[in-house]
Amino acid sequence: MVRSVFTTVALLVSSPALCLDWQRPDCTEYANFNECRNAESNNYRMQKQQEFREKGLSFWYYERPDYSDNKKIKQALEDKVEGALFFSFTVKRDGSVADVALKSKTSNEVAVFAAPILAAMKNWQFVPSENDWPNQEWRYQFFFKQEDCDAETSEAEACTEAGKAASAE
Repeated sequence: MVRSVFTTVALLVSSPALCLDWQRPDCTEYANFNECRNAESNNYRMQKQQEFREKGLSFWYYERPDYSDNKKIKQALEDKVEGALFFSFTVKRDGSVADVALKSKTSNEVAVFAAPILAAMKNWQFVPSENDWPNQEWRYQFFFKQEDCDAETSEAEACTEAGKAASAE
């Protein structure tokens, strides 16, 4: 009995379901959506870099994902697929990145963005150190500008429910 409880808890902890509580950022305090998106991205990156520095890690090279020339990604961007992807990786002693993996995702639809992110992360370079640093984490989130909805149209309810947005991190 106790063993099955521990097994269930372990599965829940390692489950992608834990990231399902991701919510799009609240952009109400920003002058415009682009300012919000940039602030969210920059704040997260600075927070993670601070965490890395506290461990003794520093980025030497940070490559951004290239989403161009991919029809599925272009369609996902047109469809305004929102969500987050959570990755894990190891920083080797020489500063290279290894064992890059998609750890969890908020939906199957958002996973379309994973391949270019994985490719970019494999090219990341950290300042060499005396240790390997396994189990590092990084998040990419995708959210779009809220649609303007006319409350008098029949589409207003659908627009409100959809809660779509207009630009990816």
